[in-house]
Amino acid sequence: MLARGRFLNSLRLTASCSRTSTSSSKASPAVVVDTAKKTTEVFDQIAENLSDPRQKLFAVVYVNGRQWKVTDGDLISLEGNLPLAIGDEINLEKVLMVGGANFSIFGRPLLAEKAAKVEAVVVEKSTKCPEIDYTHYNHNQTKIVNWRSEETTVLRIRRVSANQEFA
Repeated sequence: MLARGRFLNSLRLTASCSRTSTSSSKASPAVVVDTAKKTTEVFDQIAENLSDPRQKLFAVVYVNGRQWKVTDGDLISLEGNLPLAIGDEINLEKVLMVGGANFSIFGRPLLAEKAAKVEAVVVEKSTKCPEIDYTHYNHNQTKIVNWRSEETTVLRIRRVSANQEFA
């Protein structure tokens, strides 16, 4: 019993020593950041990246209930028969985000219309390969077979561009 008490006392001593050693370490002082200066630096870097003609941009757009990450030349297949003809040029207005290799600009939830522009052209309107819809009701020995083929509209992204007025 006595040995056990000495062991517990030594544990208490080491625990208290370890607590005092961590509390005596010095904390680094807080640094005040000039947010206006930092914001202008970030905007200048983004503007420099946008002015580079070799910079390949991407965008996240919201079309027909889905979000698509697109770049120049991409094809997206939209489900349903949209009221567009082949060759129609459209602007995708719901742009959620634009980015490049070194930056990303996010909207809340959408970017302003003057900030980003995504141009697309309708390439194809077709139907998907038919799929079978098979229903079997076991107790009635009833089998229902339906063939379904959905219409699709294919868009090609012509250009993704961003303006420096994204603020």
